[in-house]
Amino acid sequence: MKVMIIDDEPFIREGLRRIIDWKKYDCEIEAEAGNALEALSILKKKKVDIIFLDIKMPGMTGLELAEKIRKEKITSARIVILTGFADFEYARTAMSCGITDYLLKPVQTEELINIIEKEKVERADRLERVFSEQKEIFMGLLDEDGSGKEYASEVLEKQKDLDSLINAVKKNEETRRLEKKDLIKEIDAYLEKHYRENISLKQLGEIFHLNNVYLGQLFKSRHDMLFKDYVYFLRIRDAEEMLLNTDKRIYEIAEELGFSNADVFISRFVQLKGVTPNQFRIKNRMKK
Repeated sequence: MKVMIIDDEPFIREGLRRIIDWKKYDCEIEAEAGNALEALSILKKKKVDIIFLDIKMPGMTGLELAEKIRKEKITSARIVILTGFADFEYARTAMSCGITDYLLKPVQTEELINIIEKEKVERADRLERVFSEQKEIFMGLLDEDGSGKEYASEVLEKQKDLDSLINAVKKNEETRRLEKKDLIKEIDAYLEKHYRENISLKQLGEIFHLNNVYLGQLFKSRHDMLFKDYVYFLRIRDAEEMLLNTDKRIYEIAEELGFSNADVFISRFVQLKGVTPNQFRIKNRMKK
């Protein structure tokens, strides 16, 4: 799919270019524009499938541009509004133009990927509807007394190829979803072995060849906590076991679990358990 970015801030355009590996998602940045007039000129010459459009631009705003695009039918591309302003009026105006995708800056990698995947699935669905309608028409021709039979048969053969293409697209999306699920399991398994080490999100991203921002989003959606908090969670889980079943000193446990010092360990333990490690040990041993 061909993508266009329209934003008057060069560093925003640069950020969107670099936030994901576009080719990995079968996309390419076809064009960029710094204002509405420049964008209109490009859109009249080039075909694009998705437009990422900033609201706040000098001269014609992004919403005014979107209205013009839809009113004059300049392109049928999916328009995704980008803005730093969480304003209901903006969203309502965008919806009146038939725009349902509205992302706040800074754009999160996962949100951007979701937009791309959603567009690919919807494109496949649109193709399927169009060709299903065509198939009905040509089946009608086949039922007539020979009129158009040869032409209809030829079209139906092409229809089979298009059906295969549509199915391939859908299968590819399902494969990507399963691969993502398997990848998360693989990352979790890796962390279960290495969480006591001084590992960062950036290092983990390098190991699994993932953008660390995207990886952070995966952790947030799967575990409902930030990466570093999840690492501390795993360490504190072990700390509970060690406090109850060993006589190791607090500083020894802290060192073994990968904390920089005992104070950091105690602070994190209190945050998660509401008591100090010693208090936890005494309270729970008394229960036993």
